[in-house]
Parts: sequence; C-alpha cells; structure tokens
Amino acid sequence: MNDIQGLILRGYNFPHIRYIIFRIEDTDGAKQFCADLASGTAPGGLSITSAEPWENLQKPDYCLNIGFTYSGLEKLIGKDNSKTVKDDSSAEVFVAFKKGAINDAGLMGDTGESAPANWWKNGGWIAKEAPSTDGSDLHIQLTLFTLTPENREKYYSDLLGMIAKTPSGPAVVPVYYQDSDPITVDGNSDYVHFGYRDSLSQPRIDDILWNKPKMLKLMGISSIDDRPKVPLDRFVISQSAKDYNAHALLVNGTFAAFRLLYQDEAKFNAFIHSNGETSPELMAAKICGRWRDGTPLVVSPNKEDKSLGEPSTKNFNFTNFNYLTPSRNQQGDQSSDELALKCPYGAHIRRANPRDDINVKDNDDNAETHRILRRASPYGPVYDPAEKPGIQRGLVGLFIGAVLDFQFRFVTKVWLEQGGFRNPDASPNYSGVDPIFGPQVADTSPDNSIFAYNKKGTYVETPNLTRFVRTDGSLYLFLPGISGLKFISQGKIPV
Repeated sequence: MNDIQGLILRGYNFPHIRYIIFRIEDTDGAKQFCADLASGTAPGGLSITSAEPWENLQKPDYCLNIGFTYSGLEKLIGKDNSKTVKDDSSAEVFVAFKKGAINDAGLMGDTGESAPANWWKNGGWIAKEAPSTDGSDLHIQLTLFTLTPENREKYYSDLLGMIAKTPSGPAVVPVYYQDSDPITVDGNSDYVHFGYRDSLSQPRIDDILWNKPKMLKLMGISSIDDRPKVPLDRFVISQSAKDYNAHALLVNGTFAAFRLLYQDEAKFNAFIHSNGETSPELMAAKICGRWRDGTPLVVSPNKEDKSLGEPSTKNFNFTNFNYLTPSRNQQGDQSSDELALKCPYGAHIRRANPRDDINVKDNDDNAETHRILRRASPYGPVYDPAEKPGIQRGLVGLFIGAVLDFQFRFVTKVWLEQGGFRNPDASPNYSGVDPIFGPQVADTSPDNSIFAYNKKGTYVETPNLTRFVRTDGSLYLFLPGISGLKFISQGKIPV
C-alpha cells in the first residue's frame, strides 16, 4: 500500500481540487522536484500520497498525486530507457501511452470542436505561448486535493516553492490549471453538471485493504456489496497479470487519461425538453440510466426511490443491480431488463458498464475487465439560463486503468462512440451512440442523431441528438508507484 499512489485505490472525496499541468524547463531540476515529492523531506514538505490508511482514518490537510506524459517520462529517464520499458512491456500496456492523446483523438471521438487543435483554449491556460501542436511540451500532471479553498492556495504555493530555481527560471513551470469545487443541490454536494448525483459507482477492487470487512466496518459501511470484484491488476500494474507483461518500472503504477470535458448545459436542457411525450426528468433519466438523485432505472423505472436511503459510496442500494438477472441484494423491481423496457440499451451507465448483459459487443461476461476508475469532479459555476454565453463548466479529472487498450480506449471507442452496441436490439436506431456524448461532427448516420427508449412496447424517438460534451484537453499519463517515482527522479529504470 505504501508504494501505490492513493487515488488509484480509493476516492479521497476532498471538496476542493486543483488539477495542474507542468512543463519541464530544466531536466535536472525536474528530477530533484520529483525526488522531493517522493520523499517528502525537502523544504515545503509536500509528498505524493500513498494508499496507506490515514492515521485514525482522519483525512489529512491535503493529498497529492503525480503523472507523466510519455514526453515527460522520456525527458526524465532518457530515450534509451524509455525504449527499454516499451520493449519489455506488452504493446497494449505501453504503445497507446507513447502514442498519446493527440494522436489517438480521432478514435476517441475528439473531432470537430473537440479536436486537439482546440484544446487548452477555453480557460485555465497560464503560459503566454500556446502549447505545441503535438503536445510534447506538456510533461507532468499533478492533482492537489484539499479540504478548504484556503488550503488549496497554501499548498499550491508550497508546491511551487519546492521547484528548483535555475539561472533561466524555475526548473518546472505550471502551464495549465483547473480548479474543482462542489456543486450543491438541496444541501448535498455530490452533484455534477447536467444535474445528476455523482460519486455512486466505482469498480469494486479485489484483494485490497479498503474492501476487507474490518476496514469497511471502520469506515461505517455495513450494507452488502453485490458488485463483481475486479482483479487488482486492472488498476495496479503487476508482473503476474495473465494477459499483459510490464517492465519493472511500471509495477505498482497505472495509466490514466486526463480529460477536460466541457458540458453544454443549455443544449442538454433544450434536448430533454424537446419531446412533448416525455417529461424532462424522465428524458434525463433515460439518457443517463439513473434518475437525477442516482436511483437506477432498473431498480425503479418510474420515479426516484427515496426508500433506497441516502445516495453515497457507502450505500450499495444504488449499485446492487444487473440488467438480465437481478443481483442478490437488488432492491425494487426484480424483473429482467433484457428488452430494455426500463433502462435503454443506449443509456450512458449501461454503455459504460453493461454488467451481466453478455449480448453487448465484446462483453463475453467480462465487463469487469473493462472497468475504469473515474477520479473526476466538476468545474465551473452552476448553470443559469440567464447567463451570458461562453461560461466554462464541465468535468475534469483522471480515468484510470492499468491497460489503456483494455479499459479507457476500449470503453470509449467500442461502447460509447460506436453504434451497434448490442445484438439483439429492437430499438429503431440500434441504440445509436452514447447520448451524453452524442454523435461526432463527421457522423452522418441518421441513427446516431436519434435517442430512443421503449415505452410499453413502443419506442419513443427524439431527433436532433447533438454533442453535449466537448473535449477541451486530454493527456495520456503514467502514474508511477512511489519506488518508480524514485527511479524516475534519478533518470534510471530498474534492471
């Protein structure tokens, strides 16, 4: 646990976050910065947070985590070492990371307004000069989690104070940052833009301290978790995994897609109000697969169900469900949703995690293999219909998995961005694309501009589905283990 970065194995649930991207100006100074963050003994004293339990389970004042782009890693350990790490790892593990988010943009749906040429231009960019077109000058990503806005400023200042100074300036300079603060609805701060309750469903990782009965009891979790256990090597890179190989530098680390996703609330609200046959709240529920308060449609297809209790990561009434065969402790409606009468095949949460629905494309009863840890949070103010255009808001954070090809890239490309999600599928547009993300600009298929759901055996079709989410920035990152970070800070790799 002391060698794994903490955010990989648990969500911190800190309210005030700063996501920062740095450029390396001086390699030696950057190595010293990394060494100081690994040890926590340098002036300023900030250190990378591990997965070890906090003393008395009390949150510290801050948590801090680090990731490197391929160009950043190559700067620090050199081209030869980078090549060795690549050659000693499965292509699925390392090649997409080396390729990078810019070169992968077309496959990930980052086209049109979401294309890399438009990234980092919508608020948050610090540097006077624009980033290079290939992204090679974006090297390190740090995420600072704090309990108060004041602590965010304090620890950010401390962090910058740890950077070595050279005759030409700081060895590492911030070029972008985005702050995240809670969105509160009816006194609850777990909401995101588009009005949905968030932080309900994360993968249940097998064989870790946080999921042991004693620890669950200490954390006040007493309800039973039906979710299948996902092997630890899906999120923490291992040299004993059955389906990939990894160089020793990667062990106890992981990979992530850093995503800055703008959400167009005006377009979304217009769409959910556009069908006279369907109330806006029902349309929003059908699009997501949950009611706004987090109640799954499979559990309660007609309304929010307050009998489930308070939605939280400690209450599994909101995650104990399947689509074909009810899970053991599933609440509410127990009928199979084989025909998508309750939750549309195209609904966002069904596409992102089809659970036991083995009729989904490339889901041979192994949906857990493709699970992604989402450590992301909202940015920007709550939407006001009277506001001026151009206000930035959305979701920012890390989408984590040990193998980008199996997890982030697979889910995005195959389940979210492509039509033909499931077979058989009786819907008139064959499920279309994920309605939250919508069709790409170049997607001319009329099926993908329709959202359809089954109502008493007849499909209600709503046309003019468009993109409600725009990618404003993306990086592929390697998040090393603490020992891996120490090797990187020395410009070395384990032999």
